[in-house]
Amino acid sequence: MSQASQSPEVRKSIAESGSGSASNFEIQRGLIPEDLTKYKWLVEVALDPSGTYVAYTVREIDLQINGYKTNLYLRDLKQQEGNLITSGTGSASSPTWSADGKSLAFSWSKGDSHSVQIWSSEVNQLQIHDVGKEPMTGLVFDNDGSHLAGVRWTPIHDESSRNIEVGLPAPTIKVIRRLRYKQDGVGFVHNRYSQIWVMERVSGNLTQITDSECDYSEPSWSESGKRLAFVGTAREQNVALGQGQIFLCDYPGGSPVRLLVNWQGACRSPAWGDDDRSIAFAGHNHPAPTNRRVFLTPHLADVEHGTAVELGALDQEVGNYAASDTRVALSNITVKWPAGDPWIYFLLTVEGATHFCRINTTGTFETIASGQGVVFDYSPRAGDAAVYGWADPTNPGDLFEWTSEETKRLTALNPWLQDRKLVLPEERYFEGLDKDQIQGWLWLPTKFDKSKQYPAIVYVHCSMFSWDFSHEFQCLAEAGFVVNAFNVRGTTAGYGQAWTRASEGDQGGRDYDETMLGVNDLVTLPFVDENRLGVTGGSCGGFMTNWIVGHTDRFAAAVTQRSISNQISFLGTSDIGPEGTEGETGVNPIENLESSWRQSPIAYVGDIHTPLLIIHSDQDHRCPLEQAEQLFAALRWLGREVELVVFEGESHGLSRGGRPGNRVERLHRILSWFESHIGTKPS
Repeated sequence: MSQASQSPEVRKSIAESGSGSASNFEIQRGLIPEDLTKYKWLVEVALDPSGTYVAYTVREIDLQINGYKTNLYLRDLKQQEGNLITSGTGSASSPTWSADGKSLAFSWSKGDSHSVQIWSSEVNQLQIHDVGKEPMTGLVFDNDGSHLAGVRWTPIHDESSRNIEVGLPAPTIKVIRRLRYKQDGVGFVHNRYSQIWVMERVSGNLTQITDSECDYSEPSWSESGKRLAFVGTAREQNVALGQGQIFLCDYPGGSPVRLLVNWQGACRSPAWGDDDRSIAFAGHNHPAPTNRRVFLTPHLADVEHGTAVELGALDQEVGNYAASDTRVALSNITVKWPAGDPWIYFLLTVEGATHFCRINTTGTFETIASGQGVVFDYSPRAGDAAVYGWADPTNPGDLFEWTSEETKRLTALNPWLQDRKLVLPEERYFEGLDKDQIQGWLWLPTKFDKSKQYPAIVYVHCSMFSWDFSHEFQCLAEAGFVVNAFNVRGTTAGYGQAWTRASEGDQGGRDYDETMLGVNDLVTLPFVDENRLGVTGGSCGGFMTNWIVGHTDRFAAAVTQRSISNQISFLGTSDIGPEGTEGETGVNPIENLESSWRQSPIAYVGDIHTPLLIIHSDQDHRCPLEQAEQLFAALRWLGREVELVVFEGESHGLSRGGRPGNRVERLHRILSWFESHIGTKPS
């Protein structure tokens, strides 16, 4: 098999297949916040097992509803023709093919109406099954195409009301007895859990497979159709978010049984082998969150003492962890094992890029697509063929087809970008604390003149900065800023397990010191004005922004977004709760309040003199609004320059999935704050 080192081929394909009018006149400008409304974003891809069709979903903004619509497209790979399967303001998701390639199922939601729809290639029509108030997602056909498994939010018990005397108003209460009773982007989930359901294809009848106080997801059928594997995550205080386990269930009529009883870590995305006895999955065998790798359970006969072997010993994170403001779903921790194929497929995050890879059961590893970009979704079939979504710094994402002979581009979703002057970031390294190289990127102003000096904005880490497309960075470059983003120790993924966990128990220590080394390197550039520096970041990057301005006056302005300011209150208000705080600070937060306080930016609020803009959302359950409120209140009490902007009805994912009007406003707020404090004109 030939390795497709993707960057040169992809860029050539883009140049050859793109369309637009840019060649007819000189490009006048780069991107501005309002250009956000023009994008079409590729979301999911699904290749049929025969290799005839590829289904894919495309998300775009609908200004009439200040929201989004996601429609399903079908492309005949042999005829090179495409059709729109759905239309309108609804949302299509979870496209999945039957084993014979004749049926395509997907989830469709519009308002409060939810259905599973099945398209048949034989009659070219849709069969629609209503599923009620809760959508059914994560769809997968059994081998003969007669049943679909999926996931639905399901009430388990509800004590919010009881029989009361006639004439009294009904109470409106929530009765909570477990941790993780809320979820960012969803809301309160104290009385409902995600459960596995099976739909009979012809009648649409639904059967609930699981029924317990555990969240189940990612169903996978065995080849025989007699068993289901899926992931279950208990809502218990010693179970971290994402620390799910694999369960098996006979179908029909079985009860879930845990596969790996002695497994300490997390499991995701079970994929069956052809023998009905083997399961591949992504995971790790550590009690604390860390890099997931590919594992195989060769034999399922002895469930109680089941074992798993690691394939390939890859010291990288399975999935796509590239930070981006162009996709709602991050990570894509999936493992796929097509029927009749000796290869197991997955994504791998590696040093600012995401590769499309495969490995066989003996540990032989191959890379299918790589380069200066990210693969964010993929769908393989047996016989050296696959489709995948690829994005890079100048392309928010398109569909590509790979075979052992060639790689070719199938879509050009955003030709209007050819009428914009996009900045290709420059990769840049600096020396870290241990004398190794820290990877970063520079976006130069759109109208860059090397003889002048420019204000610069430093983006500090949370998820991995990468070769992915960033509308935000392009807007800042168009406004006249140098943008610098780099991945110091503690970055989520891409540099190995030791790197990922380097700041555990030392938040604001090594990661802060290395960030300052990056700033030292930045100001050596002759075109950077060291007196006009800004700093910003979100989530963990918001934590680091708060920490930085509490430990140095080097920056003339700062913007902290969806941030953490107090580790102690965070443990009681965040949806990831105490285990999230313990994972960051390295200590039991209840038993070690002093250590938690020492690693809290609010402890150093008296030393903050940098003008600070605080951006937060009132429905952020990951880093709750109280984190922003106490930082704002303390700074105002001290008479410091600070402004709090709260976006109503938005979650932690505002920057990539919030209402379009709010996303544009957020960008303008960031631009205005930096423009007013460090200016945009070169000197």
